[in-house]
Amino acid sequence: MLHTLYITLAGIALVNMLGWLSPGPNMLAVMSASVSKGRTSGYATGLGLATGGMIWATLTIMGAATVFELFPTAVLAFRLIGASYLAWLGYKYLRSAWRGDAAKLVISKVEHSNRAAFRTGFIVVMTNPKAMLFFSSVFVAFIPASAPLWMWIVILVFSQTQAFLQHCLTAWLFSSRAVLGRIETAQRRVNGAIGALYVGLGFGIGMDALRRI
Repeated sequence: MLHTLYITLAGIALVNMLGWLSPGPNMLAVMSASVSKGRTSGYATGLGLATGGMIWATLTIMGAATVFELFPTAVLAFRLIGASYLAWLGYKYLRSAWRGDAAKLVISKVEHSNRAAFRTGFIVVMTNPKAMLFFSSVFVAFIPASAPLWMWIVILVFSQTQAFLQHCLTAWLFSSRAVLGRIETAQRRVNGAIGALYVGLGFGIGMDALRRI
């Protein structure tokens, strides 16, 4: 059984790493928090993402993916909420770039705390039901149907710990002195670029969701 566990963890680790290397809302959330608010906020955002991922993974094991298949309207609602939230974040960054608020945080005064950064990461992943579909496909591909409960728990903890560490690496890289030194001279353009990416992701997710109606 331990041999099966090691093989399963290796496969999931590879898939998680490939997913991390593919830019998307999660990486953008950590990157933008790290650039505009500092490394600790990037870590907090990553923790929020990992916590939401743990919830989605647990719901997948409990069979919630089947419920989503039976009620596609729920999936549509989640995806549209997520798209709207990403677009709203993009608007905040674009507004900051327009005003030239280079040294200010771009979400709101309330969002100076790590709790707010955690909440942003959590909302980004929880309003993305594709996370459940991702876990569902990965679990089906790598975990044997006869796996005992302890193996599921180990896999859940392992996968989300890996996700959190990957987010921490992203936060560390984008809050390093070398990166920030270059960004400080072009903060307004950086905010504009991040805002455009958020809006583009939100628009793309929303259009994809509507096309599937």
